[in-house]
Amino acid sequence: MERQSTTFILMKIIRDLNFNTNTEAREQQRRFVNERFQRSNTNIDRCIKSSATDLTELITNFSDIYTSIEQSKNRVQNVRERLRECKNLLLLKRQDIRKLWLLTSEQNALDKIYQNINELKHVPIRLQFYLNKHLYIHASLLLIKAKEHQELRLINALSDIDGQLKDERLALEHQLRQELVNQLFDKPCRDILGNKNVSSSTTTVNSTTNKNDHNYLSRIRENRLLRKQLDQDFETGKLLFEFHSLSIIPDKYMLVDIRHQAPDLYLDVLLQSLSILSRLNETLEYVQKQLHEQFHRIVIRTTQHIVDNNFVLHSNNSHQNFMSNNPDCLRDLLETCYEQFKIVVKNIEYVLNILKLIQEHQAPVQIQQAEYITMQTAENQRNLESEQRQAPASIPTVIHFEIPYLFSIELVWETLQQVLSEVLNEYIDYNNTLDTSALNSSSTSNSTDYTNHHSVVDFSQYLTKKAPPRSQQIPRLFEFSQSAQFNSMTSYLQEQNRFAIKHETAAVATGYKQYVCKPNYRNITAVHDILQRIIEDIDTNFKLHPTKRILDRKLTEFIRDRFIGRVIKDICESAQLTSASTIADQNRLAELIPVVLQKQLQLSIPILQSTYLIFKSCEELCALVKCLPPYADDFCQAIIDLLFKHRESCNKLFLSIVERNDSPGTSIYSNEWVKDADINRHLRTMPAFDAFIRMAKQQHLTNNDGHDDNADNVRFRQTKETETLLINFSQSEMNLDDICTTYKHIKLLANIHESLDWLYYKLSYYFDILDKCLSDTRCLDALIQTTVTSGYTSRSLKQNHHQYEQLKLSRVNLEIFSNAMKTTLTLSYDILLVLFLEIRLHCFYHLSLLFRNASHYASVIDTDPDENIMTLNRDLTRLQETLHSSLNEKKFLFLFQGLGFVLATILIRAAPRFVRISESGVTKMCRNIFAIEQTLTQIRTVGDAELMRAHRFYELLYATKPDEIIAVIEEHGPEYTEQDYINLLQLKHRSFPASESGNFSLDKYEQMIRKVLHPNATTQSKPVNGKTNAKH
Repeated sequence: MERQSTTFILMKIIRDLNFNTNTEAREQQRRFVNERFQRSNTNIDRCIKSSATDLTELITNFSDIYTSIEQSKNRVQNVRERLRECKNLLLLKRQDIRKLWLLTSEQNALDKIYQNINELKHVPIRLQFYLNKHLYIHASLLLIKAKEHQELRLINALSDIDGQLKDERLALEHQLRQELVNQLFDKPCRDILGNKNVSSSTTTVNSTTNKNDHNYLSRIRENRLLRKQLDQDFETGKLLFEFHSLSIIPDKYMLVDIRHQAPDLYLDVLLQSLSILSRLNETLEYVQKQLHEQFHRIVIRTTQHIVDNNFVLHSNNSHQNFMSNNPDCLRDLLETCYEQFKIVVKNIEYVLNILKLIQEHQAPVQIQQAEYITMQTAENQRNLESEQRQAPASIPTVIHFEIPYLFSIELVWETLQQVLSEVLNEYIDYNNTLDTSALNSSSTSNSTDYTNHHSVVDFSQYLTKKAPPRSQQIPRLFEFSQSAQFNSMTSYLQEQNRFAIKHETAAVATGYKQYVCKPNYRNITAVHDILQRIIEDIDTNFKLHPTKRILDRKLTEFIRDRFIGRVIKDICESAQLTSASTIADQNRLAELIPVVLQKQLQLSIPILQSTYLIFKSCEELCALVKCLPPYADDFCQAIIDLLFKHRESCNKLFLSIVERNDSPGTSIYSNEWVKDADINRHLRTMPAFDAFIRMAKQQHLTNNDGHDDNADNVRFRQTKETETLLINFSQSEMNLDDICTTYKHIKLLANIHESLDWLYYKLSYYFDILDKCLSDTRCLDALIQTTVTSGYTSRSLKQNHHQYEQLKLSRVNLEIFSNAMKTTLTLSYDILLVLFLEIRLHCFYHLSLLFRNASHYASVIDTDPDENIMTLNRDLTRLQETLHSSLNEKKFLFLFQGLGFVLATILIRAAPRFVRISESGVTKMCRNIFAIEQTLTQIRTVGDAELMRAHRFYELLYATKPDEIIAVIEEHGPEYTEQDYINLLQLKHRSFPASESGNFSLDKYEQMIRKVLHPNATTQSKPVNGKTNAKH
């Protein structure tokens, strides 16, 4: 027994050394055996030394034993002979025993085969159970275990089951691939679009908030019941060869419906299942190939969702029965798509992390399998150590996972940018594949809205010569258009015809079946800030190589190379710039805005349609500055070009009016004076013009100087102004060609002035904002002041301040912009000066005709106003009617202010031109002045004291003696200049009959006049210049 125990221990040591793969444990076991061996050897030596005395006795006993052995050998020889005889007897039964052993082995093999066949018959049912419950890891391990029974394929009866298992495996691999694609791409789209569902969110928000608790408890109760049923079904159909495979699956994958759990858990199941089936790398390659297509599918689903929601919103609004072409939908499309793309990228990043774990054999199933195998091995070792005779438990077969290769997440970001670039190309018409004429016509009709929003009022029908047609139809009580059938048909047709452009451009598009808005290159202004935020977010999440920044490069390339030039070209075309070189161009340039638009702009007088279009074009370019701050310099330069071209066109139109047709290079008197640099500078310093400019600049201020209203200052300014004009008027005789006699042209001049002046003050608002933006870019918020929208506020105008920091606007361009505005204002003031001078030239011309035939006043019989005076009155009335409807009140008053003083001065200074004048002539002259006074009163609605002054001047001629004139001066004080009184005395002297003229000493009365006017001066002083002003 002791010997047997020692042998058993030795065999156990050998077995441990064979089965134990740990080098340290084996080394420890070897040291243990060597130590025991040395200890035994030492004990033997000690025993030999201690038993030396007994050696002699041992030898004696050995001899006795030897004798006994010899006897035993003889007996053994006898036993050998007997055994040889037994052997011969056993050989006779050997064949029978072998037959029995073979029969037993066959019975055991058949029993095992029958057991496996019975198991395999239930594999399809079990597999279907796993697939119904979405237990894909269980199903994969079941198929792997079924594949281990290779010998069963030789059985013809099992060929159907073998083929069915192959089909089930292919179906499972396809289903896993589709579930992985759905989990990566489709589920994020459904979740996000479900949250953005307008129709559902507006109707079910309250109900969902009220039932959250109840639904949560119901779901927990339902999951408990389903889990209990799942456990029962799971244990009922469990197969024997699943014992080990089920033990390596973590409990967290045993769920009622894993699809409704966290997406991370579901991705774990799918990836580990594919790795078990050795289809992981094939599936990853398929996913990489599907990236582009799946991103496009997300775009298509999002597009359809946005279109459907917009249709539902507009169908709910009874007052709005049309689909608005709203570029904000494109903003929603890009934002929603990128939100889904980010979730897809996040899922793929998680997939890459799981793949790394599978590479490192750290996946949950791999860890569970390693732990289970270790546990089984340890249990077998414990069974051996417990000296139990039963057979050890079977060690499970190791499940080999396919080692995946990893791809870079950079590929996903690159594909994401490529898809967004393709979507952008579609909506901005990158290749210019659409019919630009239709788009241009629609944009020209409403150039206010650069994002193609519909205006509240369509001005296109008013910007034509033909009056807009008015509906004469009388509304009826019963008609088909008010019926429910008509409304349903209209809604159906609208749904079928939403953005029909998708059918027209289907041949050149990239396959999108629906559009959220009409493709137009100007859509870039609505989505530029969104794209910039997307680019910045991509850079924040992943640092791409500059060559991989596809979206940024495409956006910059389109704006710089295509958009800027095209939009500026279209804006210039919408501005309808003309050279004004032909009659047709001049007529088109002279057209006024319609009355409806004038009311919209709150203007009291009309302006040129061309100027309005220029302003809207400039306003549109300013809007582009706000939408695209990095390209502000380009748009500012376009504004400058528009201003200079419009100023040139207006100048050509102005010259076509004021220049003479018979002699090119010369023009009417008023323009000749204005275009002369010295005279122009002198006219601008005239008191009337200077006062008007100061009034225009201080019209919103309250601290006006009080001395401007002083009578002495007014008289001084008027005198200085009149003296300047008379000096220029009297240089040469005037003809009819020297003045502008066409009232249509005068009206056009006034319209040009008002238009340019309005344009200057309108653009000053934007210039001030741009100037402030150089120091504070947040001022761009106030850039768009009067943008008309169609019932909704465009989010494209609500930029973030971060984008404003990218503003690139140079001070040089702003200075050029300021110069362009100043040249426009200079032309405006020049035209105003021409009108100012033209009115006075008209008066001078008609009065010059009066005094050319002044000789008949010596013997006139008819005392009615002169025909030339009546012509002057009619001319002034026409000028008043023309200019009153073309200029605002302040400018109108400026033009006619001081006109009475000018007329009175001309009439008074014209006294020397009368050879003689009779009493009836004086009466006729007084009536002439009274007629002019009445006309000016009608024009200015107030009486003119200056004409009464001229009236009193000629009434002095009624005096029979010069002493009476001197008496009036002494009594009332001097009212006129010394020269005027001398001219009056000289006319009186010429008008006396020859018999009485000898009694009239002209020199004497002139000296008396000087004494009265200058009592302190010596009588020998020189005559006073006629231009000296008298004191009142």
